[in-house]
Amino acid sequence: MRGVDVESLLGSAVKPARDREPLPCRELDPLPGPVSRASLVLDLACIFVPARTRALLSGQGGAPGSVEETVVKWAHARVRSLVGTLLSGDVRVVAYRPDAAALTGLGPGLTPTGDDLLVGLAAMSQRFVGGGLLEARAAVAFTTSLAGLPAGETTPAAQHLLQNASRGHFPSVLASAVEMLGNPHADPESLRTLTVRLAAIGAHSGADLLAGALALVHGVIDREEKQ
Repeated sequence: MRGVDVESLLGSAVKPARDREPLPCRELDPLPGPVSRASLVLDLACIFVPARTRALLSGQGGAPGSVEETVVKWAHARVRSLVGTLLSGDVRVVAYRPDAAALTGLGPGLTPTGDDLLVGLAAMSQRFVGGGLLEARAAVAFTTSLAGLPAGETTPAAQHLLQNASRGHFPSVLASAVEMLGNPHADPESLRTLTVRLAAIGAHSGADLLAGALALVHGVIDREEKQ
């Protein structure tokens, strides 16, 4: 069930077409050293963040009472919950499954918003394991939860992306962008160029992938700030 009956509320508006070829995917390259909060803060000041990504990160977007507003609020809440579970170090697959199941197939697009968010979050979680910012077993539990999501809830293209993400393979342009975040050898211009390219994918898929990745970045920054 999708919380406040999101599926029945949105109806056919959240059911995208099912004929898109999946994006080419690859593994992430090894991170050359640990990642610090300071480097992430600096990187956030350099990247391109489109309005769509900002809306998903804040939970505020779309006209009042619109389908878009409902999708943005629901997706934001579920991703925020997943980030909290990841940062808590929870190693149980069942801890991630409800929020992941609530996101798959959610929203418009040939790869729905919810699935793009999950893939972006999975890529960033793997990156932060390599950077020493996230418990490896927690990231494995989250990505494992993606493999068990029901295929009938989303498009074939999105299901393919989820299966790839569960095995540590991500859309190439997303992989290139997350590899630069926190990378001590990255230059600001290259980082901005990569995020622009990522955000340009599809009508909103790239911006949604970026939102999933940045949700974990903000979560790590906020956690360390509180500590």
